Amino acid sequence: MLPKIFGVIVLALMLSGCSFNLPSGIGTSGGSIWKSFDKGQTFAPKTTVDEKTKISSADVLSFVFDPQDSQTIYIGTKENGIFKTSDGAERWERLEFPPLKVYGLAIDSTDGNHLYASGAYQDIAKIYRSEDAGKNWKEIYTEPGKGTVITALGSHPNAPNVLYAGTSAGVVIKSVNGGETWSNVLAVKDPITKILFREGQMEMITLLAFNHGVIFSADGGKTWNDYAAQGFASLGAGNYRSDSLGANNNVQPDSIAALTADPTKLNVLYAGAKNGVFRSEDNGKSWQALSIIESSKKFPARAIAINPRNSNEIVYAAGNAFYRSVDGGAKWAVTQLEIDRGVGDIKYDATRPEIIYFVLRKF
Repeated sequence: MLPKIFGVIVLALMLSGCSFNLPSGIGTSGGSIWKSFDKGQTFAPKTTVDEKTKISSADVLSFVFDPQDSQTIYIGTKENGIFKTSDGAERWERLEFPPLKVYGLAIDSTDGNHLYASGAYQDIAKIYRSEDAGKNWKEIYTEPGKGTVITALGSHPNAPNVLYAGTSAGVVIKSVNGGETWSNVLAVKDPITKILFREGQMEMITLLAFNHGVIFSADGGKTWNDYAAQGFASLGAGNYRSDSLGANNNVQPDSIAALTADPTKLNVLYAGAKNGVFRSEDNGKSWQALSIIESSKKFPARAIAINPRNSNEIVYAAGNAFYRSVDGGAKWAVTQLEIDRGVGDIKYDATRPEIIYFVLRKF
């Protein structure tokens, strides 16, 4: 079985509000969720709630599939709570969830009825658990005061009761009993924006800290390798030469915004950054720049994904364009996106990888 990668990303420091309850056709030109049936050659908005209501301008901050049914998807939004679809995004329903601001979503890899969500209720950051596919929620964690956001949330694929959460203050906490109790894991100075696990590798955990870089543990969080703090990924964009096109292995990622892992190669990560797209073969200790289209480097790559069945297929978004490579990043097909905001996340349907989704948000 190929290893699956699980992670949730939210960049809480750059969020802005939106309106959901709009008549059909008012709001953005397309919508907040888009879907492709042809590997990214074309995309169409999938935002219908009912005949009068669409998710047209909601900023989508989190996105998870039901592990047993890829037609069932949950999204968390900046101002409009959680939405669920059971038919591959053709129709959405709004779930009753206490916070309107939903920063993180995680799902039990063995039971799609078990969900976890983080949000802000009355300006206090909290984590909730549902055991009935989002119909009812129980609060399982709260911050002691205002001002902190739970920016990342993850459920381990091999032990769904093991949860990790990261905050905008750089604190990482862990639960081994589904959120009933929590303990400290790590504290850094920057917001934690992604938590990555590898299926079959209980001890491997990768964190992304905003404007900082990758932090990796090989022993279940007992010790951490903070490669950015050690200077491995802090050279910035200044190493570009104006006459240099294609790959430049001397360039390091500047302000990593998106992080994902190779589905078949254990120690390989891919990063989308302010200055391009990068690959690491040692869990983020060192990086190589991929040979992306030069004009793409002028726009941050804030969303990146790898085909779960073919690690040579890489997709990312930069500006108003979607890029896809089937040869590990040597050549790229390009699709224009008719969007009015940034692409915040890209996901493949794991059972039908010709289907690709992306979601929009303001940065």
